[in-house]
Amino acid sequence: MSDRETYDVAVSFSGAQRALVEKYVRACQALGLSVFYDKDVATQIWGRNFITEFRKVYGQGIARYVVPFFSREYLGGPYPMDEYSAALTSSIELREDAYILPIMVGDVKVPEELLSSATHHLNAEHWTVEELAKITAERVRSTGPASATPVPATPAPGVLLPRIAPGSFSPYEALENALSLVGKRFQANAGVLERYGYTCRVRTPDHAVEVRVEQRGMPVYGLQVWFDESYRQDRLAVGYGAPSYRGSAKNAWATAEWDKQHEEARLKFTDGLQGAGSTLLTAEGFFDALWRKVVLYIEQIHR
Repeated sequence: MSDRETYDVAVSFSGAQRALVEKYVRACQALGLSVFYDKDVATQIWGRNFITEFRKVYGQGIARYVVPFFSREYLGGPYPMDEYSAALTSSIELREDAYILPIMVGDVKVPEELLSSATHHLNAEHWTVEELAKITAERVRSTGPASATPVPATPAPGVLLPRIAPGSFSPYEALENALSLVGKRFQANAGVLERYGYTCRVRTPDHAVEVRVEQRGMPVYGLQVWFDESYRQDRLAVGYGAPSYRGSAKNAWATAEWDKQHEEARLKFTDGLQGAGSTLLTAEGFFDALWRKVVLYIEQIHR
């Protein structure tokens, strides 16, 4: 699966609703819509991490609209909720309220923090799949083409292409996007530590993310990510361990480079304290690595 692909619609659903969703997908495709549906890309993602691949679709604007089929199983499933989290973050970044087009299945109540009660939705029980597909097609066509920028032509099989970064690749932009995602992910996950007796406070000043972990009101751990302007190239500096926001020593850093194998921007993350060399990570992987440091600290002090 390539970042060059675009879709009119990406469906997100629980496996319990697969039969319904597949009928909807086929009805949309019959109307000429391009739909992202996991079974249709099974051979393309074979051998790849499907979680990170799907996050590109739901969270990086590859699809014009995301249609989640909310059900009780959906809200209780880790994979559909990960897809929805990526879509929700994208809708905030795009400042597009109608990026997510919700469909309710059965008697389900979506928490207010996930979907405002003021957001209009459709009920699967009130419409046939053909009617839902027609409504979707009308929405897609009413908003014109997916992008004013032409999508590059897909090369014919066997055509040799240069394995270099595209002219639009900007290391600074890649780092800026990663920093923004890290801030949003920390803010979204901070509350889960409270059940273990910890408070995670997150600040996102200009070009930085500051995380402070407290136990009974006392700071016990800190993590900071910021643009390192003292270095000869654009990079993010990381300081972790010290409870204070300010004055964190640099003990890890990340630069951006083009990953030829996956044809996307990735972060070259080097952890100076771990001494394990550098690792190429997606922005999501970069957040996972930083969040893991907080979790491991909490686990270590309770051994």
